[in-house]
Amino acid sequence: MAILILFGLVALIVIAGLRVIDQQTLAIVETFGKFSRVLTPGLNWIIPGVQRIACLMDLRVQELSAQVEVKTRDNMFVTLPVAIMVRVIPERAADAYYQLASPQEQVKTWVLNTLRSSTAAMTLMNMYEDRDELAQQMQASLAERMGTYGYEIVSVLIDQPTVSEEVQHAFNSVIASERKREAAVQEAEAKRILIVGEARAEAESQQLRAEGLARARTVLAASLTEAIAQAKGSGISENDIMYLLLETNRLDTVKYASEKGKLVLMDLRAPASQAGLQIPLD
Repeated sequence: MAILILFGLVALIVIAGLRVIDQQTLAIVETFGKFSRVLTPGLNWIIPGVQRIACLMDLRVQELSAQVEVKTRDNMFVTLPVAIMVRVIPERAADAYYQLASPQEQVKTWVLNTLRSSTAAMTLMNMYEDRDELAQQMQASLAERMGTYGYEIVSVLIDQPTVSEEVQHAFNSVIASERKREAAVQEAEAKRILIVGEARAEAESQQLRAEGLARARTVLAASLTEAIAQAKGSGISENDIMYLLLETNRLDTVKYASEKGKLVLMDLRAPASQAGLQIPLD
C-alpha cells in the first residue's frame, strides 16, 4: 500500500512538472528566484515547487513602429515614420529577459536616438534620397549594442519623411527648379551639338566645292592652253586670241544674268567687232 502511495506521489510530481513549450518560443526557468536554464520547444520538465517558468520569450520577428521628429542640417523639422524589425537571439534569451526592464520601449529609444544623431548631418533632400542608406547605417551601428542585450535588429525601415505643407511646397519648388535647370542644360548641349554638326557639314561642303572648283579650273586652264595653242597654229595673233576669250566670257556672263534674273549688269567693254578683232576664216 505504501508503495502505491509513493508511486502515486511520484507520478503527481512528474505530471505537475511537465511543461510544453510551443515552437518559436523559449522559457526562462528560475530556481528559488535565480536563473536556472532555458527551455526549448517541445516537452520539458521542471521541479514543481522549486522551479518555475519566469517568462516565455517569443523568437518571432517583432515590429516596433514609431514616428520620429528630427531636425536636419538645413534646419528643417521632419517627421520620419520608422519600422524596426527586432527579435530575440535564442542563445542570449536570458540576457534579453534580465538586462532590459521594458525591452520594446528601450530598443525603440536606442534606435530613435541613433536616428536623430544620423539625420542631424543630413539635408532634407539627402533624407528623401538616401533613406535606404540611412537605415543600413543605423542597423550597422546598433548591431553590436543590441547584441549585448540579447536582441538582433533584423532591419530598419524608414518611410518617406513628412513635412509641413509649406515646407513641402518649397521643397517641390526647389526640385522643379533643378529639373528645369537640368533640362535647359541638356537642351543647350543638344543645340551646341546641332550647331557644331551643321558647321562641320558646312565646312566639309565648302571644302568639296573648293576642290571641285579647283579641278574645274585645272580642266579649264588645260582646255584654254590647248585652244590657244591651236589658235596660234592657225595664225591668229595673241591679241586677237585674248579679245576672243574676253568676248566669250562677256557673253557667258550676260547669259548667266539673264537666266538668274534680278541682276543688274553693266557692260563697259565694247563688242569684239568694235575692238577691231579679226578672225581669219580659213
